[in-house]
Amino acid sequence: MTRERVRWPSVVDRAREIVNGYAPMKVTLRQAMYRLASEATLPHTAPMYRRLSAQLAKARRERRFPDLIDTVREVHVPPAWTGADAFLAEMPDWFRLDRT
Repeated sequence: MTRERVRWPSVVDRAREIVNGYAPMKVTLRQAMYRLASEATLPHTAPMYRRLSAQLAKARRERRFPDLIDTVREVHVPPAWTGADAFLAEMPDWFRLDRT
C-alpha cells in the first residue's frame, strides 16, 4: 500500500464543509475526524488526529475555520475586576471593613 501525501488545504476545506453542515449545532474535533476517516479523506490514526487538530487550530486562528466545541475540557478564568471599587461592590456586606 502506498502512502499518499495529505493535501491539507483540501482537508481543511472538507472539514469546514462537514462542520458547516451541522450548523447551527457545533461539532467536536473528534466528530470531524471520524467523518474524514469514514470517507477515507484521512487515515484514522492518533498522529493524523493530532495533525488535523493543529491544522484546524491554525485555520481557526486565521479566521478561516468555524469554532469547534470541546465537551471534555473546561476553561478556567480567574475572577477579575476593573479596580478596587468594582471588587468591593461585589463583596458581601459581612466582608467589608467599613461596616457602620
